[in-house]
Amino acid sequence: MHGLLRSEGLLRFYDLGGSRTGAVGAMPRVPSFDWLPGLEAAQGDGPVVQITLDVQGIRCAACVWLLQQVWKRQPGARSLRVDPSLGRAVLAYDRDSGAGAAFLAAAARFGYPMAPASRRVVRDTGLLIRLGICAALAMNAMILAVSFYFGLDQAVAGAAAGDAVLRTVFGWVLAGLGTASVVVGGPVFFRTAIAGLRAGVVHMDLPISLGLLLAWAGSWYGQLTGGAVWFDTVSIFVAFMLGGRFLQQRTLANSRDVVLADDGAEHLRTRRIADGVVDLVPVQQLRAGEHILLASGDLVPVRVKLLGDAPFSLDWISGESEPRAFVRGDEVPAGAFQAGRSPVRAEVVADYLGSGLAEMLGQEPVDREDTRGRVRFWNVLNRCYAAGVLAAAALGAGVWAVVDPSRALPVAISVLVITCPCAMGIAVPLAFHLSLALLRRRGVFVRSRSLLDKALRVRKVVFDKTGTVTFGGLRATAVVAVPESARAVLATMVASSNHPVSQAILATLGQAPFRGDVQVTEVPGEGLVARHVGAEWRLGGRDFCGLPRDGGARRECVFAKNGELVASFGLDEDFRAGAADEIARLRERGLEVLLMSGDRPERVQRAAAALGIEPALAAGGMSPADKARAVEAIDDDDVMMIGDGINDAPAFAASWCAGTPAMDRPVLPARADFCFRGATAGAVEAVFATAALHGNVVRTNLTIALLYNATTLVLCFAGAMTPGLCAVLMPVSSAALVLHTSSRFARARRRP
Repeated sequence: MHGLLRSEGLLRFYDLGGSRTGAVGAMPRVPSFDWLPGLEAAQGDGPVVQITLDVQGIRCAACVWLLQQVWKRQPGARSLRVDPSLGRAVLAYDRDSGAGAAFLAAAARFGYPMAPASRRVVRDTGLLIRLGICAALAMNAMILAVSFYFGLDQAVAGAAAGDAVLRTVFGWVLAGLGTASVVVGGPVFFRTAIAGLRAGVVHMDLPISLGLLLAWAGSWYGQLTGGAVWFDTVSIFVAFMLGGRFLQQRTLANSRDVVLADDGAEHLRTRRIADGVVDLVPVQQLRAGEHILLASGDLVPVRVKLLGDAPFSLDWISGESEPRAFVRGDEVPAGAFQAGRSPVRAEVVADYLGSGLAEMLGQEPVDREDTRGRVRFWNVLNRCYAAGVLAAAALGAGVWAVVDPSRALPVAISVLVITCPCAMGIAVPLAFHLSLALLRRRGVFVRSRSLLDKALRVRKVVFDKTGTVTFGGLRATAVVAVPESARAVLATMVASSNHPVSQAILATLGQAPFRGDVQVTEVPGEGLVARHVGAEWRLGGRDFCGLPRDGGARRECVFAKNGELVASFGLDEDFRAGAADEIARLRERGLEVLLMSGDRPERVQRAAAALGIEPALAAGGMSPADKARAVEAIDDDDVMMIGDGINDAPAFAASWCAGTPAMDRPVLPARADFCFRGATAGAVEAVFATAALHGNVVRTNLTIALLYNATTLVLCFAGAMTPGLCAVLMPVSSAALVLHTSSRFARARRRP
């Protein structure tokens, strides 16, 4: 069995069998991927499969590069996004290509087993057991080494015979302890180094492994020839390296708990139909068998079975840009968007936790075209760094081979060990995902990976008015009361729409009955049309409803049947709580805040006055094209557009970055860099605050790493860096950067 595994390059399976139990050298346990067909089937029947998996064994950015190289070799592979800080991978591949199964098998061979994504972090007890064993070996080695430091190694032929025997025994015991440390702790580094070489990639565990093996082999040479030995240093080195890696992984696991704990679901609501009444309830309250109403643009919060026909967009699930038609009886996955113009009823098949939306809300944002330069920069840096470390080690050894050959090996070992970017390969993405978690706590969902970089360049923020600064809703007052005979029709119409006017009228109706036989269609930017018992019902402006204008200054919404007035509602602005304070804080950051709206200019000016926006920076009566031209005119790659309607889409395309409170509508989130929920203001300001924190943490980490590597390299080339000091500094530096990142965001989470 062992020979077969060796010939196939599958010795890593020994670790897969023993890592979870902590047993070193346990019998191999071949990974099973019998869950893959079910996971693929859950993604629908489209030509492309996109699945999210947990990955074990990722320790630095070089691990990501190794997985990418393996992925590129799979026929049918489309894209792979790996997040080292969360241990997550998102795979997209052709459905019938078999690329997923082939990649999982190859990744397992290289030491990166994968499994369906879970919101529970699996602790690596195997690493802890190895650390405990190596720490015990190191302490015993230190006790024996003390005797040499105090003169036992000076025993010569003229000394007492007992001292010479004791020195020999202690020397061989130290050799055994050092070798045991390498056998127990070394595979943690050796396996990934060998896997990288097999894939043609220089992994950062390679210089660590070379340094460890050179020190161990050199010590055995000294033991056999009577020269210098470093077995105690080897034991200490292994123990400290394992300790640093364990501390790093445990800190990452704790940070991942924070990232995954809050998915922002408390901000999501859905329409539940119970006893003929529609209620807006949190998605966590839905249970299997209940019925919900999916209006045009609604996010499907749980897995459902349709009770009618409707198209759905699967953009968040599979990346398909075109909606797909679903018919009665079809199952629709959580995360789809209702892309039709009419509402559709559905039966809940699985509750929120069993539907996978939590994982989808927490998934990594997509890479936009403006981030590719930065992505290429980090990939090139990670690929070249390991090669640079090897070159520096060779240079240091070559110089000292001329100056003092006895110092060449220690210098090479110190360079190989001390200059390790593993912490940066983890700390930088960790800062990004802790930023996402911090924003989710405030109801902000990031859609574009470049948002945090973009926000630092923004100098102008443009707000739409209705549904954005008035996200808390409008206040509707009945001017002409609704007849009881028309109450159910009107309630069904407004319950089938996400528009703020519809929601305001629904709030005035209270517990109004819902009629499933009313066919409702939404006309974007105009209103609602319904057909019931041969009559046409309309809700919207007077022109849309075929009624003459009354010339009143107050904004109104009318309800008409076959062109005759049935009811009328006066509408008053109801600004989001804290909207004026948020705009004031944005201006304190030096940002110019503008207000653009299609509403009447006088209403826009009143809103601007209430929000503290200068009259010259507020414009009304603007068409979607007018907004887009206005944004394009002032945009110097520094405009953020905030809007909520389909009519804001052209302005979104013209702006540097964009956000929307309409995260449950399919059109804008696909074009937005972020979306947000919540009845109170603060989401936009939170984006700028978090972007500033993220930038500060990353810059600090880069500065610390640069100073650390520059200082340690100087010490190494000067011959002042010992292997023992390397064993302490490298893991401590890695843990320090990770702890710095985690602590900065922990303080931010505690702030209100």
